[in-house]
Amino acid sequence: MRDVDTAVLRAFIASLDTKPWVKATRHGAWSCIKQLIAWLQRNRPELTHSDLDIPFNAFPRKNAETPPRAVLSRNEMERVLAAARADITASWAVFQAGCAALARLDRAAIAAEDDLARLDLDDIGVLLAIICDRFGGIVPPTRVMSKPGAKLWRLHFAMLRHGANLKVAAHLYMMPETIVPYMIAIGAQTYANAEALRLLRRDCMSEHLLLDGRVLVTWSKGRSSREQRRSFLKDKSFSVPTLIEQVLAMTAALIPHARPEDRDRLFLIDNMNSSRIVGVIPNYLVSAHVRRFVKRHDLRDDLGRPLQLSIAALRASGLTLAHERLGHDILKTQALANHATPDTTQRYVDRPLVRQAQAIAVGALQARFVEIVRGEPDAEIPEQPDVDVRRASASGFICADPMGGAAEGQRAGQLCTAWLGCFTCQNAVIPLDVEMLVRLNATRSALIDARNGMVPGRWRLLYAPKLEILERDILPRFPDTLHDAAVDRALPVLPPIE
Repeated sequence: MRDVDTAVLRAFIASLDTKPWVKATRHGAWSCIKQLIAWLQRNRPELTHSDLDIPFNAFPRKNAETPPRAVLSRNEMERVLAAARADITASWAVFQAGCAALARLDRAAIAAEDDLARLDLDDIGVLLAIICDRFGGIVPPTRVMSKPGAKLWRLHFAMLRHGANLKVAAHLYMMPETIVPYMIAIGAQTYANAEALRLLRRDCMSEHLLLDGRVLVTWSKGRSSREQRRSFLKDKSFSVPTLIEQVLAMTAALIPHARPEDRDRLFLIDNMNSSRIVGVIPNYLVSAHVRRFVKRHDLRDDLGRPLQLSIAALRASGLTLAHERLGHDILKTQALANHATPDTTQRYVDRPLVRQAQAIAVGALQARFVEIVRGEPDAEIPEQPDVDVRRASASGFICADPMGGAAEGQRAGQLCTAWLGCFTCQNAVIPLDVEMLVRLNATRSALIDARNGMVPGRWRLLYAPKLEILERDILPRFPDTLHDAAVDRALPVLPPIE
């Protein structure tokens, strides 16, 4: 590496420009070399040339040539979710019917009977009980039931009378056809990347410590070192926590039969083919069943053509629609998308309609500026709709006056946006009870643990003031009796502090 100077690097960049690659691909090849040389300059400078300067921004606007991501319009997304809701309702009803049929039977008596001729195989509950007791809860392959000497031909024909293997299996666990609508509904609400969604873990949900009635859903993204997460209310039949709970119930029977590396995954299926693999649904099956989903519901785009739907399109579509609801605020959309920089978010939401809305907003601001310069009378400002603040809460507290504008950076008459800053707000009302004290103790422990694993400057800037207020002003206000009662209580798990 001592022979590599700035001229050599520029010659390498020039050679990349001769390749028949798009700019983003050329930038990727250059980045591999750049990272290696930058590491050597920082850590082993004696191995690098003395006249070595890494060119800055060798491939400017590397993503400018990238075509925009395909997205669904609001009407198209509503039709997709309506179709997913119909499939989810139907599949959940079939699974619950199977559970009810098993619950009303004497399972021990059925398991003790060896002769299938003495059992009523026309009863779906009896059929499911035989599958659970003799085959571990998964439908046996046809070749097993029809094998000479197996004495399972009665079971085979009973399965045919009930609609064959796939329909019977739907009473016990998920199949690819039933799992894809759940993936569509969850992906449309979490904005998760397609692969991250497919590899969701079974422990992806946890109770939100600071916000009552909300659940935190977390997942890992391959190109990010940060854990992705979003919180959801769990009081709706089509909410993400409810859907995940249903998937957990409908895949529980498959866990003992799944491959060891897949047992902690959420979207498990029984792939009824010649290999009979039980595990996380593969990519090719997701794509195939998404196409079948579109065909089954005859989904069409706004021009009347068959809808081009994919799991990957749900993230871009959801973020674009959310960007519109958020008033085209790129920073709010960035936080929603868990992006490191707003540039990445901009590539998702850069659409003609979005640009038109942004031009209208800029034009309105410019017109207002001209009115002020000319000294024209203030334009009439429309009244803001009333905000229901009765349920306003954050960090487990109830705010005395969320519209008071007492917190830093807030305005009187507007709902406070600093929900997680209630430790530093004089309007915070903290109930003196054991549950609240346990939460505060958990928060204090998490802040202290974060201090040991975080850059000191970042911790002092973001979290030290909260810990100081918590220890100095809040915890001493609780009476000793409550402190004694809270000692034996287990601390809830707090979301990671970054």
